[in-house]
Amino acid sequence: MPTYEFECRGCGKRFEILTSFHEHDKLRDEPPACPECGKRETRQLASLFSCKVAKPGF
Repeated sequence: MPTYEFECRGCGKRFEILTSFHEHDKLRDEPPACPECGKRETRQLASLFSCKVAKPGF
């Protein structure tokens, strides 16, 4: 499952949400609450990603 990064506009706390692709669409309509202050004034951050390849040196 992908991890999405968010930042609270109220307190500045950055946090991650682990959710499926289907559930991610719901996050646009109802943003996650900040674990620090509880506000839903959060925005998704552009994240880097990594992947594994079958052979070293690919």
